[in-house]
Amino acid sequence: MTKLWHVAWHEYRRHVFNRRFVLVGLLSVPLLVLVMVGLVFLIISLDINTTPLGYVDYSGLLADPLPAPAPEPPDRPVPILPFETEAAARSALDAGQIQAYYVLPADYLSIGWLSVVNMGALKSPARTQFYNFLTANLLRSTDPVIANRLVKGAEIIVQSPDGSRSISSKNWFNVMIPIVAGIAFIIAIFSTGGYLMQAVVEEKENRTMEVIITSVSPNQFMAGKIIGDTAIGLTQIFLWMLFIVIPILVLRNSMSFLRGIQIAPQTLLLVVFVMLPAFILVSALMAAIGATISEAREGQQMVGIISLPIWIPYMLIGLLIGNPNSPVAVGLSLFPLTAPLTLLLRDGMTILPAWQIALSAVIQVLCAVGAIWLAGRAFRLGMLRYGKRLKWREVFARN
Repeated sequence: MTKLWHVAWHEYRRHVFNRRFVLVGLLSVPLLVLVMVGLVFLIISLDINTTPLGYVDYSGLLADPLPAPAPEPPDRPVPILPFETEAAARSALDAGQIQAYYVLPADYLSIGWLSVVNMGALKSPARTQFYNFLTANLLRSTDPVIANRLVKGAEIIVQSPDGSRSISSKNWFNVMIPIVAGIAFIIAIFSTGGYLMQAVVEEKENRTMEVIITSVSPNQFMAGKIIGDTAIGLTQIFLWMLFIVIPILVLRNSMSFLRGIQIAPQTLLLVVFVMLPAFILVSALMAAIGATISEAREGQQMVGIISLPIWIPYMLIGLLIGNPNSPVAVGLSLFPLTAPLTLLLRDGMTILPAWQIALSAVIQVLCAVGAIWLAGRAFRLGMLRYGKRLKWREVFARN
């Protein structure tokens, strides 16, 4: 057992304390997230035009107007200016002083029609602010609380029967958490699994394993490598979480929408009892592939066969979101390679039955143990085949 942990520590130290791992394995994903977030804010900022809007009121509704309601962040207030005549408003528009102006006819209160004049496309945030301004003045004789509710619109909260889960337009991003976690899981599992497969192939090519095997059994050697590889992946995920959690904790007091982030207890159960065994399962399969091939590039096709089932839940995301408790969803939740992402996606949409989580966890653990055994057997049969491939029928054949 001590030898197993020596192998695991050597595998972990060799990759984690490597400049390539720090630059590619750890920093690439946070930098990618920062770039994506920056692009989102850039797109939002390009959609926001704070050039004033104008209006010409012939109806008398806006003779002594109430101020426009404050917009929801990240939108910024757009000044709304009155004009006596359409000619004055048109002159301001031609001079670039306003981006558009609205004309309320004398019979606006009876017909409800108005016109807008603009030189270019009028962005949705500015248009929404003017309509909210108009609505607030139409409701000026209504109770302010009710008027505010009408302007902001209804907020529908979907809540589970036991009250433990809820979602609304203000915390919709809670649905995105499982999706983002699944993508991080895929990136981590294949990057670290690739390290393991490459390491096994290199040790076969340079015949290092022939020396190693004199002091440790094939099963101990492969189990140690798989444990070390799993620890590498968990290190990646943990540090990625820090990159996300720390900014959230720092900014949640200044950004109210961050306060609605919730992590359900069953999500933590999925991570520990389903995703961790799945991580070990895929790592063991990667190690088995590395033990059967003579060059790393030969394993790419086999890796593709493993990765395809893992991506199936994302291919069927519409079905899983629309009906998270369908027979297809339950079946994918129990199949070893599709279970982790399927359960994460369903976790954002429904409360998973305890028996499904438990059964999936048992299946994952059994498959992980079987995959470790398979990797050890493939390694034992292929360790002395220098430059030769080991056929899979030989791995499964009885000796």
